[in-house]
Amino acid sequence: MSEKRKEPLWKGIFYLLSTIAREDPFLILLLVLCMVSSVMASAAMVYLPSCAVSLVENGMSAGQFGLLLGIMAAYLIASTVQSGAQSGRGMRQLFIGRSMLYGVFLRRMDADYAYTESGEGQNAYEKARQVCLWGADIRQVLEGAMDLVVCILSFALFSGLLAALDLRLVIFLLALSAINYIMLNRAEHANEMRMGEQSAEMRRYYYFINAFQSPRIGKDVRLYHMKDWLCKAMDQSLAKLWEINADFQRRLMGNQITAAITMLFRDGVMFAYLIDKVCKGEITAGGFVLYFGAASQFSNFITTCVNSYGVLQLGCRGVQAVREYLDGAQEGKREGDDGLREGGGEKAAVEFRDVCFSYGDGRNVIEHFNLTIRAGEKVALAGVNGAGKTTLVKLLCGLYTPQSGQVLINGTPVKEMPYAERAKMISVVFQDCLILPYTVAENVSLRPLADTDTGRVIQCLRLAGIYDDIAAHPMGVMAQMTKAVDPAGLMLSGGQKQKILLARMLYREQSALWILDEPTSALDAIAESETYESFHSLCGDRTCLYISHRLASMRFLTRIIFLEGGRILEEGTHDELIALGGKYAELFEMQSKYYREEKSDEG
Repeated sequence: MSEKRKEPLWKGIFYLLSTIAREDPFLILLLVLCMVSSVMASAAMVYLPSCAVSLVENGMSAGQFGLLLGIMAAYLIASTVQSGAQSGRGMRQLFIGRSMLYGVFLRRMDADYAYTESGEGQNAYEKARQVCLWGADIRQVLEGAMDLVVCILSFALFSGLLAALDLRLVIFLLALSAINYIMLNRAEHANEMRMGEQSAEMRRYYYFINAFQSPRIGKDVRLYHMKDWLCKAMDQSLAKLWEINADFQRRLMGNQITAAITMLFRDGVMFAYLIDKVCKGEITAGGFVLYFGAASQFSNFITTCVNSYGVLQLGCRGVQAVREYLDGAQEGKREGDDGLREGGGEKAAVEFRDVCFSYGDGRNVIEHFNLTIRAGEKVALAGVNGAGKTTLVKLLCGLYTPQSGQVLINGTPVKEMPYAERAKMISVVFQDCLILPYTVAENVSLRPLADTDTGRVIQCLRLAGIYDDIAAHPMGVMAQMTKAVDPAGLMLSGGQKQKILLARMLYREQSALWILDEPTSALDAIAESETYESFHSLCGDRTCLYISHRLASMRFLTRIIFLEGGRILEEGTHDELIALGGKYAELFEMQSKYYREEKSDEG
């Protein structure tokens, strides 16, 4: 994969400022006030000592005294405005980060699922989320940009003042500033090297820290006498970290000494030059103070400018990560209202037509797959882990797009169906349990409480065999679930959660295609078989696709598709596949033997 082209800084700055202008225009005003007041305060601090010296040198006059008071008033006003603007923008910047985080969260829910699930998509999301959550990059961009603007304006002000005295002073100071820039650049480069070396060693060090703290490996540490080995490894890691930081400190000290010598040389030259001017009567004592202050500020602004640019670069990387995620996460196809509760009542016929699919590593997990499921048919997909069962379900739901071939429902390619149409037609229960910190009723309907038919929820909970457990709670179906928000929230076992998922599917009674992707894995073999048979009786004339790693749970179905390596290896009823004596029969015998031994041990 080719390396991404580095985006110019202005794109990150413009993106952040446009976001602020849209979300909180008043923050823009505060940023402008911060910059203007900062320049005013710096100018006042240079002119104030010069004016005071001139006042002492030339005697008290009304005009000079009024000028002194005016400069003092300007400094006080600028400082007050700057302090107020700085305080006002702090919380507003935090909320800008929260607003951007909300945008990232919304895009994750709308983004193409294949991208969301990929390593690239997960890394991009996590990076964008961290930027918005902590806000350091946002703060760096704003502060770096403001400092840069202040430096440019102040540079123009003070370089003009010095150039009026002697242009050679500006050239001299620029040359010294260039030396300081080189020193700063070297320090930054050394810091980047340190961070890279330290990052790898810190991962190793914290691994050992976590190893010591984790109760899961406590028995291994004791039984295998690992303490001395782990302590030695940690000592070596600490020594390496110490060496990395010591080397960096030596480099940093060298750069700082060079910068200090440069500053001393600057001040010495400026002192000598300005004293000579005073002795020749070309400038006054007040002028001496003014020009020396301007020279000091001039050099400081150059240094600050370099530092600000570095801060701006760091911040823009994070802000660009947010922009790239929002722009790069392609939205899924979503037309119209999702209308999950209301289905079309249409039956569903499914066809996989010469489908090939790869997760991007060059190896097809689904290989020229062909399968037709008639409307109303009940079919099972079986096979060992990695056979491609769940991948086929995701292709059928339109979450993935095949590299070649087509997946069709009622003759229409899935990816050409509007999102709302797919959502109405298909109901899926996956193995993973998505339980939200809302009421039981809302967790079944997946709708706001006002749009939830609680009577239907109760009926579905009864059919799923979980209602008695829910009714035992004082709040019944109005009980809050999980303790994420409510400490008194209802906590369910793994099997109970999966029954909630079954009730969730039953609530969508109009869906034409029901898919169960190992939703009862938390149940024992007998309970799973009973649940599947009970659920089978509720399917009616819908098309149903079952997936389970326990073959005995699907023996009642009229067609079982046994997969291996993304292909159909065997196909038929349970009895036909047993009689065939192939891989299905072999796996069934292994599982049956395991369950017989387990039952014997329990007895």
